Amino acid sequence: MLLAIDTATRMASLALYGAEGVLAEVTWYARENHTVETMTQIVRLLELGHVAKNDLKAIGVALGPGSFTGLRVGMSIAKGLAFGCKIPLLGIPTLDAIAHAHAWQTLPIWVILAVGRGRFSVARYAASRGTIRRVSDYALVDAMGLADLVSREEPDNKKKPARLFFCGDINAALTQTLAERLEGRAVIASPAVNARRAGFLAELAWARWQRGEADDAASLAPMYLPHLADSR
Repeated sequence: MLLAIDTATRMASLALYGAEGVLAEVTWYARENHTVETMTQIVRLLELGHVAKNDLKAIGVALGPGSFTGLRVGMSIAKGLAFGCKIPLLGIPTLDAIAHAHAWQTLPIWVILAVGRGRFSVARYAASRGTIRRVSDYALVDAMGLADLVSREEPDNKKKPARLFFCGDINAALTQTLAERLEGRAVIASPAVNARRAGFLAELAWARWQRGEADDAASLAPMYLPHLADSR
């Protein structure tokens, strides 16, 4: 049994994952209360799944990008459980987990993660037959910077403008900016689909674990991004 922990932003999520898939999952708006709430929710999740702590065989954790405090809390809890239970720890990039939810999408995928102060961590992904892969560098931008970045990365075909799929932390203001700047090319995932679920992070961590992979729990650290200087 694998426990997945995602506290990368104000939205937190946990999942229990086994050979048959997701056994139990909880997602909630933690705001800045990760330190107080996460362990309580882990205990609740284990109870929901009828799983004892000793049944855990691996821990998956959101590696980042994300908020400074949220990532540190999740990483600390994950390391504590991995060390305490003497089980493998597997870090998964946060944007990869979001993209994995759309592994059958046929359009180019832009994944967006709100990290505070009007900034977004973003990356472009491509899906093929249920497999997702990142095809751009990570970037840290504001709303206008994202539209500019997409315009530079995606060629504008005047005869038939290419549509682009956007998913993740997308509010009404960002939706409007993308719609205006990309002139109707933006396809926005619905709010329910955009809820970041730890089940997808767990699935990626489970696949790594099944391949015999693991990260060094002592040296694994959150991934933060510098601001993209030319985002405007």
